Amino acid sequence: MDLLEIIRHRRSARGFLNIQVDSAILEDVLRDACNAPSAINIQPWEVTVVTGNEIKRLSKRLLKCLAERKVTCGPGSSKEIPARFIDRAKDTAEGMTPLVEEMRMDFKTFVNEGSLQFYGAPAAVFIYLDESFPPDRMVDIGIFIGYFVLASAGHGLSTCPIGLVTWYDDEIKDVLNIPETKKLVISLAVGYRDDKAPINAFRSDRVDTKEFVRWFNY
Repeated sequence: MDLLEIIRHRRSARGFLNIQVDSAILEDVLRDACNAPSAINIQPWEVTVVTGNEIKRLSKRLLKCLAERKVTCGPGSSKEIPARFIDRAKDTAEGMTPLVEEMRMDFKTFVNEGSLQFYGAPAAVFIYLDESFPPDRMVDIGIFIGYFVLASAGHGLSTCPIGLVTWYDDEIKDVLNIPETKKLVISLAVGYRDDKAPINAFRSDRVDTKEFVRWFNY
């Protein structure tokens, strides 16, 4: 599959096969992802990869924290978000709900607990930015994430970016021995998509370019 085909057909997976990903494949993915551009080539991303029994141990800790703190998935904005963006999120939730119910699960439980269990993926990738960098360098991290999900697809893997884990950064740092000077930006579930999982039949819509592009011709 060429790059444009990957871009057009890649979708997040929320159900994974119980098959471990060879570390050599993950290394290849990361090696390809680090071709992402960054300001003056500083390549500010720092990555921690968790697999095997460690991912189970971490998930157990995070689920315990979820029960205690009850911080769940959401936009995470301190200001009112324009309605069109909220509508897209609602449409996505409504589209996913019947598939989650087919799995005999409650939607909110599936999303929140699933996120903190990395949807059963055999690998979880945590992307950090050192606190010495200004917020502008989040742009570099975002580009790296885009390269990472596309490189993963190119190597036959599926991914799901997971933002909820950032609310439990302190617990993750404790378990994984991450320095306090590192800011957790996002995590990604990585593995082989389970095509029999009903939730993986979901395909989110993409808006027409007319909704977000302005042209000034000269």
